[in-house]
Amino acid sequence: MLGKPVTVLKGVGPKRKKILATLGVHLIEDLLYYIPRSYRDRSKIVSIAHVKPEGEVTVQGIVKGIKKQRSRRGRSLVKIAFKDESGIAYATWFNQPYLYQQLKQGEEVLISGRLNVDLWEKQKRREFVHPVLEKTSDAEGLEAGRIVPQYSMTEGLNQKQFRRWVKEALDKFTRGLVEFLPQITLEKNKLCSRQEALWNIHLPQDQAAIDIAYRRLVFEEFFLLQLKLLKNQQYWQRKKGISHMRKGDIISRYLKRLPFKLTGCQQRAWYEINEDMEAPNPMNRLLQGDVGSGKTVLAVLSLLKSCENGCQGALMAPTEILAEQHYNRLAGIFSFLDLSCTLLTGRQSPREKQNIYRHIEEGTVSIVIGTHALIQESVTFQRLGMVVIDEQHRFGVEQREKLIKKGVVPDVLVMTATPIPRSLAVTLYGDLDVSVLKEKPPGRKPVVTRIRTTGSRQKIYSFVDEQVEGGKQVYVVCPLVNESEKLAVEAAENMFKKLSADIFPHRQIGLIHGQLTAAEKYKVMERFQNGEIQILVATSVIEVGVDVPQATVMLIEDAHRFGIAQLHQLRGRVGRGSQQSYCVLLSDATESIARQRLKALEKTNDGFKLAEEDLRLRGPGELFGLKQHGLMGLRVGDLYQDREILFMARQSAREVLQLAVAGSDILENEMGKRFPGHVAR
Repeated sequence: MLGKPVTVLKGVGPKRKKILATLGVHLIEDLLYYIPRSYRDRSKIVSIAHVKPEGEVTVQGIVKGIKKQRSRRGRSLVKIAFKDESGIAYATWFNQPYLYQQLKQGEEVLISGRLNVDLWEKQKRREFVHPVLEKTSDAEGLEAGRIVPQYSMTEGLNQKQFRRWVKEALDKFTRGLVEFLPQITLEKNKLCSRQEALWNIHLPQDQAAIDIAYRRLVFEEFFLLQLKLLKNQQYWQRKKGISHMRKGDIISRYLKRLPFKLTGCQQRAWYEINEDMEAPNPMNRLLQGDVGSGKTVLAVLSLLKSCENGCQGALMAPTEILAEQHYNRLAGIFSFLDLSCTLLTGRQSPREKQNIYRHIEEGTVSIVIGTHALIQESVTFQRLGMVVIDEQHRFGVEQREKLIKKGVVPDVLVMTATPIPRSLAVTLYGDLDVSVLKEKPPGRKPVVTRIRTTGSRQKIYSFVDEQVEGGKQVYVVCPLVNESEKLAVEAAENMFKKLSADIFPHRQIGLIHGQLTAAEKYKVMERFQNGEIQILVATSVIEVGVDVPQATVMLIEDAHRFGIAQLHQLRGRVGRGSQQSYCVLLSDATESIARQRLKALEKTNDGFKLAEEDLRLRGPGELFGLKQHGLMGLRVGDLYQDREILFMARQSAREVLQLAVAGSDILENEMGKRFPGHVAR
């Protein structure tokens, strides 16, 4: 029933069908799950004598007089006088002449709106201008005398029209609506029926009805998604993978060569990874660690364990800078352990690539480090046993799947240095096991972070010069590459010229941004890592993975233009050694949310606390750049506000799977309809 197109509704022709489609409304189900953004309470009727000019009110009265006239500017006017037992009031509408024909003396009406303040102050006259009007005899009663839903609209639609379509859909298509949630789930979580929820979310009698309906609709959405994720997890757990058993001495030799001991978190995570890899089913694990927490060591251990078992390993990074940095840091280690390692990126020549493809296919290369180039059709592994995906949120699901399918059923470790709130993690990666790194390696000091205005620029530059004089290096990060009058931010190219010519002519300054070629970026970063460049002007291209221990100052221009997660990542480029490091957030922003973001950075270096704050302030869509697509197809739930319901839904999904209720056709159909295909891995 709910699968019918919206064109079955009165007044929805081809034109309005297209307009509704821009809201994601194609079917009756889409319309009924288009949840109001807010509500106006017009249910409390006030006597005319008690109406004041503050706020919107609803009054009920009998029409005593109607007249139609023209304003001085030629606009049509319809005026009415209406009264109740306490007094008389007036209402005026511009350019709605049809009202004159519709209204009659003696009719009872509901009026919702605000008083004209000028008339009240000058004449104590109670007159409403352009109020909402409904006759009490009107069977629909959608606009006044009740709690009225407000929907997010687009050009070509209006609230009144939309409410009528929703009411028609409720009347025609929800009577006897089939329930898909198991009865045990409804009872345990004290949920109302689906039919009741849809009626009360759109046509509530009171706030309590809205709360009950919202809770049910959020729960069902989270429940279906978690059920899908858990079924995906169950599917992979039943597949036969590679049992990476303990063989040889490669791992012990590597651990002995490390100049430090693994932190407690690293040891615990390695135990979890090791257990997964030795199991007969494939590993699917998310390694979530704050910046500088030592994820790479665990990635190397995973790759080495696979190589000990005669398999190949692949590490995919989102940028050439990061892939090349991984290769430069790890190739020597792998060579020491008698393992061959190669780098595969887009900037290599066709001849180089062909040579690398051949070695990978023949199995003479044990470990391949690369970018998206790894997922090209030309790349064929002899026996891929371990896949590590770094900064995995930079890749789409399809890209990850392509690399995984290069092996038969390889173990998979996806890593992120962007701490993820628990509610977001179980939504994005609910089918993955999770290991968390919170400790920093011994000897690293928290980065001192300060917010400064542009009025402090000279003092900041003096501090930067002192640091450079002491042999340290500095990042200066700008949001844009080219000048933009619209955003009025310092552009990287202009900043580079300014610093080079006017501020630090005696220093070696470099420039890096996304519009440079891969070879140009590599050359700049190589010079910075070698200490030839003392101050590096950059965009957020250096946000992920860049590791230069001598860099101790991160100066971020127009810091309010960045989100918390991005600022935290940028700050993570300093403090990579034992020396005290600093992050200066330069901003003149006065807007409340922007200041809250910056203050959060100033207060803590804990990425997990910052992730929760970011989720609270911005929501999950903007947090991961998924807003335009809808996070995992969620239409109702809010991962911050509704996180308790999310965890309840996940627990219920687990219980339903254990009881094998999830196999029921109606539940399977609803799950597949809401969340089609493979959700995440």
